[in-house]
Amino acid sequence: MKRTALLVLLCLLCAGAALGEHRVMVASDLHYLAPELYEGSELFIRTLCTGDGKLTQYSGELLDALLAQARAVRPDALVLTGDLTFNGERVSHIRLAEKLNTLRLEGIPVYVIPGNHDIESNAARAFHGSQWSWTDAVTAEEFAAIYAELMRPAEGGAGANLSYHVPLSSELWLAMPDVTVWHGGAQVYGVYMADHDAWLEQVLSAADAAGAEVLTFTHHNLIPHTRFSQDTYLMFGHEDMLRRLQAHGVRLNLSGHMHIQHIARDGGTADAATGAWSVWPHRFALVTLADDGTLTYEARTPDEAFLPEGFAAMSEEWFTSITVEKNRPMLADRGIPEADQEAMLAFSARFNRACFSGTFRSGDPGWREDAGWLLWQKYLGESASVLYMNQVMEESPEDNLRLVQ
Repeated sequence: MKRTALLVLLCLLCAGAALGEHRVMVASDLHYLAPELYEGSELFIRTLCTGDGKLTQYSGELLDALLAQARAVRPDALVLTGDLTFNGERVSHIRLAEKLNTLRLEGIPVYVIPGNHDIESNAARAFHGSQWSWTDAVTAEEFAAIYAELMRPAEGGAGANLSYHVPLSSELWLAMPDVTVWHGGAQVYGVYMADHDAWLEQVLSAADAAGAEVLTFTHHNLIPHTRFSQDTYLMFGHEDMLRRLQAHGVRLNLSGHMHIQHIARDGGTADAATGAWSVWPHRFALVTLADDGTLTYEARTPDEAFLPEGFAAMSEEWFTSITVEKNRPMLADRGIPEADQEAMLAFSARFNRACFSGTFRSGDPGWREDAGWLLWQKYLGESASVLYMNQVMEESPEDNLRLVQ
C-alpha cells in the first residue's frame, strides 16, 4: 500500500503538477479556417498579407500544435477565449469542434466562448485560386449546438447570451461572460450589460459560499491595456464588470482580441490578454492556482517539437515581412533616401515583434536612442505610425508575460 501511494505521488510530480495545484491553459484568437476553404488559393495569401501577420494558411498545423501542447501540459482545462475561426465559417466551426472534442475525450476538458469573428459574420468566405465565394456562417444558436460539449457542462448552467460557468473543482471555478454583441451581420464589439451583471453576481456569490477562487474569461478586454488599443478592444461597461469582480475579490480575467500579449492591472484585479495563437510567436498561457492560494499567469510559446521543422523561424520571418511591406510604400512615397528607409523598416519590424510578443519594456532607453527611431521622428514625426510607437513607449514598464498574485 505504501509503495503504491509513493508511485502515485511520483507520477504526479513527473507530470509537473503539485498536489493541490490547479492549472488552466488559455489560448485566444485561433482564427482557424478549415483547409478546404483556402488550400491552393493565391488570393487568400494576398489577403493575409494585408493583415497583422496571422498564419491562417497553416491553420491545421497550428491547431495540431495546440492540441499537442495541451496533451503535454495536461491542464485541468483548456479555455479558448474567442475568435475561434477566421471569419465565422460554419465548416470551420464544425472542423474545430471535432478536433477539440478529441482532446475532451482524452480527459482534458475544453471550454470555449465566441469572439467578434465567430457568429453571424458577413465575411465568411471560401477561396479558390484567384476567386472567392460566400460560405455559410452560424447563428448564436448554431454556435451553441456545434460546441455543445464544450460550453455547457452539467453543473455549468447558461446565463446572459452564451455565458456559462464551470465548477472545475471545490477550489476553482471558471466563469465565461459572453459579452460579444452581433448585429447587421457582424459581431463587432463587446458590451457588459445588466443581464451579465445579474448572472455574474449569482455565480460569484455561489463561489464565495463554496470558498472557491474564480477566474473569469472574456474575449474583449476588461481593463484598458494601451492608449492605442483601448477604444477598439475594450468592452463597453467594463467599469461595471470590474467593480463586480473587485467586490468579490476576483484577481484575474483572461481575454484576448488585441492579438498582442499584454497584462493590464487595476487594484487587485488584472486582465491578461493572451496574444493570438494564430500570430507569431503563438502565445498561450498557463494559469496556476497553488495550494497556498498563489495565483500565477505565465505566457509561453509552443514547444517547437509540436510544429513542423523550421516553423518558428518561418513564422517570425512572415510576421516581420508583413510589418515591413505594409510600411514600405509609405516611406517610398515620401522620397526618403533608401538607406534611411531600410533603417526605419528594420526598426519598425523589431518594435512590432517586441510589442506583439509582450517583450517590449518601455523603460529600456535603447528604443528611443535607436537610429531607426530617430529617422522615424525626422521624416514622419506627425504620422499615425510614430504616434502608435510613442504611445507604446510611454507605457509603464510592467512585465507582460508573467503575473503573480
